Amino acid sequence: MASAQSEQSSFLQQELTCPVCLDLYRDPHLLPCGHNFCRTCLYRLKWQANRGRLRCPECRDSHRCGTNFQKNFKLANIADDYRHRRRATTAAATALKSRESLTSSLPTQQAKSVFAVPCDYCPSVTAEASGTSADGPSVSQEGGDKKEAAAAASVFAVKTCLKCEVSMCQEHLKPHLELPAFREHPLTEPMNDFWKRKCPNHDEIYRYYCMDDKMCVCNACTIEGHSGHTIKTLRNTMKDLKRTLDKQLYKVGRKYSMAEKKLREQKEKERQNKKFKDDSEQYLNRLGEEMKAKVLRFINRLRECTRTHCDTNGPAIQKNISRICQDQARLQEVRCGLESLMQENDPFRFIEAYKTTGRQCRRQLRKNMFYPEYINMYIENDEMMEEEMRTFLDEELSSIIVAAINFLCLYEEDFDDSSEEE
Repeated sequence: MASAQSEQSSFLQQELTCPVCLDLYRDPHLLPCGHNFCRTCLYRLKWQANRGRLRCPECRDSHRCGTNFQKNFKLANIADDYRHRRRATTAAATALKSRESLTSSLPTQQAKSVFAVPCDYCPSVTAEASGTSADGPSVSQEGGDKKEAAAAASVFAVKTCLKCEVSMCQEHLKPHLELPAFREHPLTEPMNDFWKRKCPNHDEIYRYYCMDDKMCVCNACTIEGHSGHTIKTLRNTMKDLKRTLDKQLYKVGRKYSMAEKKLREQKEKERQNKKFKDDSEQYLNRLGEEMKAKVLRFINRLRECTRTHCDTNGPAIQKNISRICQDQARLQEVRCGLESLMQENDPFRFIEAYKTTGRQCRRQLRKNMFYPEYINMYIENDEMMEEEMRTFLDEELSSIIVAAINFLCLYEEDFDDSSEEE
């Protein structure tokens, strides 16, 4: 029987598959030759058409691109209904498989108490089947067999219907997935906490949200305690709050882009600083080999100047980078929090999480961004180098010294010119 149903489902899926995109039909349109294609696939064929005529991928008949192809409404309805059923069945099977894997990894009693929600339609496990009595647990083989049989007979729920207020196993869930009468019934993950979703005053499920009092309300509350208030459905409230989160995500993205830009600038400063240090070392070492002992003191002074300059800028740059990285980490944390909220589809859980996580994200988002300190890339002790140059002029070393000074100072100007161009 299961094999026949599987073959029938496979045949139906094959008939409802577009031959171009190989997916279920979406807004199918009919060609004059009798073959159906998705609307987007048909537009793609028009765009690829030659001389204003397209060929049917199935029979290769030629049709004019200007023809207004009619939508196949019946085929569209059948494909949408099949897609809806397949998604619901897949979601239910996935939930059941996940729940079975979780419960199987724990001891039986612990798994039932933590994860399992019993099906309201299946027979419940009695105290006799659990293998206990008034005198204590039974140690007989017969009691152990009863306990194992009861554990095997118990069935866990895979979905809970908020309208019917029942939890159902995979078998009893089928009417909600297949019958049109249950199509509007909202299904959610199995739950035991119906009291959290019910109004304590009227014993009704929360279906609305009072914007004035910031709380969930039932139908009776909208008339008795919240008359004249702004009332919205939980789903519309979730949509409004998600639009707010979208704006916050946009702000996070802009600020994160600013942080990335600042980080790139500081990284470039760090690279220039390191390159300047490395090139100065190389040039001054070569200069020392040429001048030998005559200009040893001069070389040491130049080396000291350049190293002092680089060592002075280095901590400031590292500090800027560290502070910018902190801003990035904070903004990334806010982004993760907001995205986790955006992925929540249960209105009640979303609103409860929005009150805590959303408030924390907004508080983090309001914090000011760090603006880096100004890093001066110019060498400020040029006078000391010039004094050393004048000292050695009498020894006919002016040409070598001038070349060294020009290399060091013009190197910095090149960096500044490139930064201005960027």
